[in-house]
Parts: sequence; structure tokens; C-alpha cells
Amino acid sequence: MIIAVDSSFAQHLHVNPHEVAEQDLNDAQAWSVHLIGDFMVVMNNQLAVPVIVRHPQRFNDSRSFIAGFKREFLRLMEAASLPHAKIRLIRDDQLATVQFTYLMTPAIERQLKKCEEMLTGTGALIDWDEQPNNTEIALQLADKLQVMDPQLEDTVPVMDMLEKYSLDEFHLPAHPAFNEQNRRYLYHDESLVDITSAVAVSQLFLTDYQKYLAKRQRNDQVIDRDKDIATEYCSYCEARGLSPLDDLTLPYYYLLHYEEITEENISDAEAKAIVAALSDFGHFMHDQHFFADEDFDNFIQAAGQGLEDRHSPQYLFRLQQLLHNMQEELTRQRQSLGRSRSMAKKRLRVRAVLKGYRPTMWREFEVGGDTRLDKLCFQVLASFGATGDHLFELHIGEKVYQLPFNRGKQSGEALTTHWLGEFNPGDEFVLEYDFGDSWTFTITVEKETTLRRLQNNRHAYLLDGYGSGIIEDIGGTSGLMQAAEDDPTINHEIDLKVKQSQWGEQIARLQHRYE
Repeated sequence: MIIAVDSSFAQHLHVNPHEVAEQDLNDAQAWSVHLIGDFMVVMNNQLAVPVIVRHPQRFNDSRSFIAGFKREFLRLMEAASLPHAKIRLIRDDQLATVQFTYLMTPAIERQLKKCEEMLTGTGALIDWDEQPNNTEIALQLADKLQVMDPQLEDTVPVMDMLEKYSLDEFHLPAHPAFNEQNRRYLYHDESLVDITSAVAVSQLFLTDYQKYLAKRQRNDQVIDRDKDIATEYCSYCEARGLSPLDDLTLPYYYLLHYEEITEENISDAEAKAIVAALSDFGHFMHDQHFFADEDFDNFIQAAGQGLEDRHSPQYLFRLQQLLHNMQEELTRQRQSLGRSRSMAKKRLRVRAVLKGYRPTMWREFEVGGDTRLDKLCFQVLASFGATGDHLFELHIGEKVYQLPFNRGKQSGEALTTHWLGEFNPGDEFVLEYDFGDSWTFTITVEKETTLRRLQNNRHAYLLDGYGSGIIEDIGGTSGLMQAAEDDPTINHEIDLKVKQSQWGEQIARLQHRYE
């Protein structure tokens, strides 16, 4: 840790600051001190996290100053949205060594000036009548501060940057005890930064997890819930380039951001069900000797804390930000919610055929009427083995439907604003994937049924199919037919049980590719 102080405060602390390279100050381990009357703001140079310490005059040496800063720093970390294990890792990393310097960057000086204005200026934001403690003051300052995220090339809220720092820089790995039972797994080492390995590990976990659930004689509803949550959780890990072994604290972030990840609003009861499903997955990992006793405890603690922190001020503040930043999206969702609900009782049988391929390669599946058109596209593409490396669009009559773009002009309607239940048996769609190879799928709504009361409409089921699927970048259907001359396994009936077990994972993975 490098701490920049002015000369008068350095003399007060009886420290002799050393010169450091300017680039060392643009680091998450560099801090700067600013005195404002009876307050001292110690701000992180890279993250702009402010730590408030009162009555700086009573710290008359470096040891007492570091003790006071450490106390307030840890209190702020505990109030932030961070799992307890990450706080310990950050503390040990930040406070391993301490060095003082005089240098202060212009950017951090501007941030400290903002803090001074918010604390004592004419438009001060602190409600002193509430007699806030140091942590409450720091959080109020942090709520109003933005910091530049070099990856996004844009400013983000300070506490979001702190969370990103904790996610990216600190991992709490499991310590699997390899034996004959689990040796076949590919262990993903985070130092490889290889997302392919993370995906391979997750695939093996999920395949064996399904067998594990079947042996435990749970009812179908619990098994479906556990499989879905485990698949979503592994996809969340994969999106970060990690396997479930690489960071035992990820259940915390997964649960805290569940609504953003899945675009679903959930109740407290549903959140508790997710924790129960994660607990079952943790038991499986422990049973397979991938989690030691301590690993299992850390995994369960992270999930439990994630559930608890959903009611924290920081979580509520994040929801307010999300509401503000996505007001248009939320308005659209409210307008279309009634239509989605009216379709929730529909079940539709759909047939998808790879156009131009001989013999006919096809899939047939059943889904709910409240399946959004983007999810329908993911279901079709996943069933034919598409990897999601290319763009796609859906044609219905003369209309073109696309995924909404973050930037640029949208040339078609948004897939996310329409549902399959808007259509009737006999309606036909054309899905085009990879505008180079031009894989084209004809999708037909074949049959509609109505759910009986209490039936679950959440799941999609593969019913039948033929052919192994497409091969990316092979030249489209003509290239696939040439490949089939040398590989007869391309043209065969699908193993429905195996395909169904993998389908949900493949759909989730495709969805993450396009987010």
C-alpha cells in the first residue's frame, strides 16, 4: 500500500515519505489523504473508494494512523456488497506493507475536492441531523462518485468498481482431493485464463450432477429446479472464465445479481429456493471430493450471505441505479407483461428443419407460449449444435426480428419484445444463422395445448430429431453434406435422453454469448 500525504500531515505523523514512480500511483494499492477540518478522507486512487476517519489530529504517528484507517476501511468493506471471505483477502493484500509518499495524481485531487464539497460546501449532501457514523458518510459520498472503468471506457459508480475489483483480483479456490472417482475431470487452473477448460469442467460437473440427483430420489420439481440453477450458476462461472472450483465466493455475486443475470424478478421465497439448490450442488461437489469441508462451508456461507445482502442498502441502491439506467427497458417490460402472462398457459409443439440439407435434419420440441422469440432462437440453435460465434436473425413473413443492439441503428424489430404464444399452429418462421455460411432453419408451430392448473410451463422438452447438427465454418449445408460422406455419424437419429440432458446447458451458454 502506498499512501500519498501532504508535507504538514507527514510531519504530524513523523513519517519520511519516499519518492515513487508516477505509474505506481494509478493502482488499486495506492491511496491519498485529504484533511477537511475534523475529517480525513483516505481515497483509493484507482477505485475512488472513500474511507472517512474523524479527528485526524489525534493520530500523532504512522502506527496510530494505520490502525484508525484499517478499522474504518474494514467497516466500510463490511457494509459494501462483498462476501466475507473476499474482505479478508482484500485486507491482507492491501495492508501487507505501507509506504508513504508526497505525490498525488490530478484525477484523485479532483475526486477529493468533490468529497470536500459534499462534506462542507454550500450544497453539502450529508444530513448531519441524522448523526451519521463514518461508514454512513463514506457510503453517501461513494453513492455520488463515479470512476473511469478502462475496460468499458466509461464512468461507473464507485461501489460497482469496488465489486468488480473484488471479483477480478481475488479468488478463493477449492482444494479438490483427486482420486479414482473424480480423476477424469479436467481441473481448470485460473492461471491459464482458458475459458474452454472452464466450460469442459462445468459440462462434466453437470452431467454427473444429474445422475447424482436421480439417485437421491427427489421429486421431479426439485430435480428440475436443482438442474436449472446448477446450469445457470455454471454458465455464470464460465462467463467469467472460471470453473466452480476457482472461486468459492461466486454464489454470493450470482445470488446478488440473479435478477440482472436472468432478467427475472424473484421473491424472497424464490431466492431461498435458489440458495437451497446451490446447497444441493455444494453437497454434490463435497460428495465428489472436489470440496473439502472448509470449501463446502465457504461455498454455503457465500450463498447465505448473498441472500442476506439482498436487503442491504447497497443492494437497494444498485436496484435504484438499475431502474434509472434501464427505464426504457422496464417500461417496455411492463407494457408487455400482460401479454406474457396471458400466454403462460399455452404449450406449443415446434418443428425446426435445416433447410437445403439431405437427408432431412430436424428437431421437434415443446415449449411454453411465454417463450420469448430470442429464447426460441437459442433453443433451436442449441439443438443443432451452434456455438454462437455468429450473428442471426428471425424472419416472420416480411418482418425481420433481431437481438436489440446496445449501439447502432436497429434494422428490425427486437426479438425480446415478442413471444411464441403470439402465433398459432401453422405459422412458420425462418431463422438465419451465420450470414457467411447462411445456415437456415424453417421453424413451424405444429400444435397448441393448454396447461392444466398447477402444471409447470417453465421448461422446454426435446421430443425427437434426426441428424447430429451443424459444423461451424464448414461452408453451410453443402459442406456439411460433403462431410457426411466421410462421417456417417452426422446422419443418424439423435440420442434423445443425452440431447435433452445437455440442451439446457447449451441454451444458457448461447444466451451468455449474445449478452
